Amino acid sequence: MMQTPFVNIHTHTAKNCGVELVNIDNFDAVLNGTFVSAGLHPWKIGKCDHQQTIESIENWCCNSQIAAIGETGIDRAIDTSISLQMNIFETQLDIAKRYRLPLIIHCVRAYSDFLQVIKNESATTFIFHGFNGNSHTAYQLLTHGTMLSFGANLLKNNKLQDVFKAIPNDCIFLETDTKEMNISDIYNFAAALRNVSIDDLKQIIFNNLTRIFGNRWTTIG
Repeated sequence: MMQTPFVNIHTHTAKNCGVELVNIDNFDAVLNGTFVSAGLHPWKIGKCDHQQTIESIENWCCNSQIAAIGETGIDRAIDTSISLQMNIFETQLDIAKRYRLPLIIHCVRAYSDFLQVIKNESATTFIFHGFNGNSHTAYQLLTHGTMLSFGANLLKNNKLQDVFKAIPNDCIFLETDTKEMNISDIYNFAAALRNVSIDDLKQIIFNNLTRIFGNRWTTIG
C-alpha cells in the first residue's frame, strides 16, 4: 500500500520529497517528467518579451507539459503599472481557461483586485500561493472557491496561524516557495496547529491535490 506523500504545491527548487509542483523560470525548456507550473510573474514583466513568453507558455500547454499556469498575478508593491500587470494576467487566465488548468497566484496588496476577477470565474481554480492575508480576506476568497497555500510565514505569524486553523480542510495547500527548508517541517508545524496527525494532514492535502489536478500530477512529461 502506497504511503500518502507530502505535497509541496509551490517550489522553485525540486527536492525530491513527495509530490512537488515546481515553478519553472527558464522559458527555454520544461523538465520532462516533472510536475511543473509556468507563468509570467509580475516581477518579470519588465525583463522579457511578453509575447514570446506567453507563446512559450501556450506551446507547453498544447504539449501537456505543464500542470498549472503561474506564478502570475498582481503586485501593487512594484513600479510596473497595474493596467499592464492586469492585461498580462488576464491573458494567462484565458490560457488557463482554454486548457482547464489551475492558476498559481502571486498577490501583493491586490486581493481586492482579484475578488473582482474571481467572482466571475467559478470554473477556474485559483491557488493563492504564500497566502499572508487576514481572516476577512481569506473568507472572501474562499467564498469564491479559491485555494490558499501557506509557506514559511505560517511558522512565525500568529494572525496567519489563526487563519490557517479556521479554514476548511478542502481549501488548503502547503509550500516551501524559495525557502531552503523541507516541506515536512511546515507539515509538522501545520499539523500541530490544526490538532491533527501528520498522516491525517498529508491525506487532507493529497485529497486536495487529486481533486484539483486529477491524475495530471502523475502524467507530466
